[in-house]
Amino acid sequence: MPKLLLPDARFRSPTAVDGKADMRDENVYSAVVVAHGGAGQIKVFTVPQGQAIPRLGTTGAVAAHQSIFTELTTNLTKAGELGSSIGDASIRAIGITFENAAYDASGVPRTFGATQFEVNDLLSKTFFQLKIAGKLQIQGATHMFPAAGGAFGSVSTTESTVTVSQLTNGWPGTLRRLKLPILAARTDTLEGVYGVAGGATLAFSDATTGQNSLVWFVLHALVVNCKQIISDLFAPLTSNQPAFAV
Repeated sequence: MPKLLLPDARFRSPTAVDGKADMRDENVYSAVVVAHGGAGQIKVFTVPQGQAIPRLGTTGAVAAHQSIFTELTTNLTKAGELGSSIGDASIRAIGITFENAAYDASGVPRTFGATQFEVNDLLSKTFFQLKIAGKLQIQGATHMFPAAGGAFGSVSTTESTVTVSQLTNGWPGTLRRLKLPILAARTDTLEGVYGVAGGATLAFSDATTGQNSLVWFVLHALVVNCKQIISDLFAPLTSNQPAFAV
């Protein structure tokens, strides 16, 4: 019988061949756009690259980078699944990151991105759930899943006495660490739910432009892509077939 030797990270080649057995750390991520007046719930991880980013609230127009899924906003190429482009995953941490609004020299924020007003509104009203194959794996208020990264917080007053600020969902990079990883096969349905508490509505600082802001959902995972191993295991065996290693 052939021998199956699993990869050892200590001796893994930096030139791993695409399509062969491959283990790596990966960010599995997707996003939604939130705006003034948003209410109810919206699904996450269900739309692949090249399609429109879902919106929670429809006030105002979205910026160009908030419109269509690109590498900026998701690495999923198959709707609702990790697919063969990512592989099977062991999810070890979860983070939620808000897009921050930039300010001009006079202290006026851009019409997209979250100011401290939007950040606090989202933290006080929203929640997140993660489901694998339709089964709830973890849930909680947004502040229970600290940011995966982003600009850190500061507040100051300009010479014209305008207060400008940068706030994030917790200290960037802290994420919600999982003692027991959440396992997801490449063909499992991957679904997140981002919602506003029942009866509440998002009330952002600009009710005209909507202050549309991206919210990223990041799953830090160990992923494995072993299509070649599976293929070899089911290939016809011959008496002189040598042992193989990957």
